Amino acid sequence: MAKDISIAVLDNDSWSLRAIARWIDGSSPLYHVIWQTTSAAEAIHRCIYTNDKPNVLLLDMALNDATGISVCTQIRKRTADIGIIGITAYDPERYKTDLALAGGQALIAKENLAHVCNKVLPIVAQGKSAEPNSFPTTKQAHDILAEQPSSFSQIKQLSPRELQVLRLYTQNNNTSEIASQLGISSNTVFSYIHRVSKKIGAKNRSEIIRLCKKYDIL
Repeated sequence: MAKDISIAVLDNDSWSLRAIARWIDGSSPLYHVIWQTTSAAEAIHRCIYTNDKPNVLLLDMALNDATGISVCTQIRKRTADIGIIGITAYDPERYKTDLALAGGQALIAKENLAHVCNKVLPIVAQGKSAEPNSFPTTKQAHDILAEQPSSFSQIKQLSPRELQVLRLYTQNNNTSEIASQLGISSNTVFSYIHRVSKKIGAKNRSEIIRLCKKYDIL
């Protein structure tokens, strides 16, 4: 026998938020939107610290006070009990890899919610991945993220100049170009990367950037 599914919705647009919540409530007698909010901080608090945790959180990727990736990461580090479905008005491919690394179970374009959500919600509510080749289960993601408490605190300690160098690399600048823009030598740029590598225990620049993006630092 199918079980009721409690759902929460976080969307930065109040009109979109209400429309999605109304559609979900009306699409099945098994679905119940228990709360909805435009505040990332409120959603994180309610998912982690209160008794009205949903079975599934529908999470907008573009928020006003945070990013969907950072919200997902913070929730997933603390709990494996909530399935997370990313939703976006943009091309889902731009968020897919980052959401998977942050611990989400599915990603749906808002224009496809009515066609896809009824199929995906029951799967994600069980903590399963809607796309096993792309997204982890809630348990898999939580186990990985919960084992990395030191990485986040160390990344938060990176200096403004170290972060500036990393951001320039993410903008497809090479080492010489970065040195020229900052008025420093290429060796100094390498020194910044070496210093960051030692701080966060990353093996190379690619891993440094991946970790920083994962924790929404860049």
